[in-house]
Amino acid sequence: MGTPPNILLLTTGCLSFAHGTGARLLQHFASYPRQHLWNIFCGLQGEPELDQHLWVTIHGDWRASLRRWRRRLFGIPTAVDMRTIRQYLTRRKWHPDLIYATCLHRDDLIVLDAILQQYDYALPVIQHFLDWHPDDSEAIHLLQKLNPYLSEVWALTENIQLDISHILGRPTSLVSVFHCDLPTIYKQHHHPYSSNFRAVILGNCSYTEIFDDLAYAWQQLETDFPDLQPIHWYGHPNAINSLFQRGYKLPPAIEYRGFIANEELIAKLVTYDLALIPFNRADQPESYYARYSCPSRITELASAGLPLCLLAGSETAAAQYIWQNDIGVVVNPSHREQLIAELKALLQDSALRQTLGHKSRCFAEAHFDVVKHRQFLYATFNRLLQQPTEIAPAYATTPLMSNQNRLALQKPYPPPAGKTSPMPDDSAPP
Repeated sequence: MGTPPNILLLTTGCLSFAHGTGARLLQHFASYPRQHLWNIFCGLQGEPELDQHLWVTIHGDWRASLRRWRRRLFGIPTAVDMRTIRQYLTRRKWHPDLIYATCLHRDDLIVLDAILQQYDYALPVIQHFLDWHPDDSEAIHLLQKLNPYLSEVWALTENIQLDISHILGRPTSLVSVFHCDLPTIYKQHHHPYSSNFRAVILGNCSYTEIFDDLAYAWQQLETDFPDLQPIHWYGHPNAINSLFQRGYKLPPAIEYRGFIANEELIAKLVTYDLALIPFNRADQPESYYARYSCPSRITELASAGLPLCLLAGSETAAAQYIWQNDIGVVVNPSHREQLIAELKALLQDSALRQTLGHKSRCFAEAHFDVVKHRQFLYATFNRLLQQPTEIAPAYATTPLMSNQNRLALQKPYPPPAGKTSPMPDDSAPP
């Protein structure tokens, strides 16, 4: 049987466990043969997880030139000019059959356009909007220019779907990336508050004001809840490092606990009683991210059966997602008295936590199974490449875990081609 198609993964930051998009896509492609994937990106955002990756720079952009000069000055590896991508891949005897892109702003679209030009606009393209930052007028113009060459256009949230459909004048499919290997263990019983109660934050958070809001609320709650323990925060070392570099010190109510490797994550999460998800502090979205995107850490937290408390404004895409799917509570952390009241209800009412945890787990079982998503994803590749949907079990491989295991031990700063044929066997019905 022939080999699977070569998939060029075009992302803003490299595929790594340092950020949500990287973690989600690495889950999606965990069973796909590594030699048939190539990740091209404009920014690092952690250490690339795929061996086949290419960091590119934008030709003619003064910001890219400045970054290139800085890298040379400090001895940092430099990126490859985007005009030489095909030449670079050809020298390595690798030819893409299809592009899966998650472009979210102008620079990404410039790179996508450059790749398509080099391949004579002959490659099928799936453009999956996991976020959308039209902060440059050229972004919309470029997107409209590329529209005829986009085989599929997908959106993570309804806000993105609505705006992109309007810009392109074509249907945009709502396609989630909230998928994982559904764990067989999850939290099933919630007990009344005691000194063993634990709350957890998972994932990156650079919004220090939310930490301050939580710390204030936690301090107020100590009066009614004796022996209230600090909130545990697990995230990539880059997240805590960036806070240190900005001179921010975590309040005593929040304790950074390091990075958890994926294979250990669920077992750790089920020991907690409440999941807190920091997002933003304004009811009206103050950024493109708040307007359009949604935190992917919901995937693991819901799969673990934890009650979800989203700290976000009411008009954000994230708040709408939680409310529409009835999988948690939402409170704006800047409304501190309301935040205290919501947290107090969650701490003292174990029945409420039981209900919320049951809802999140049931939703995960219905919507977050990565095996079903791979079936959809690989079948889409086959359809666009006019390939049969038969699956070759021999192509299934195990996920890469090397960098995850390394990160789990990392200390925070400081101190100091040819013909293509069928997909891996995850696309077969489970």
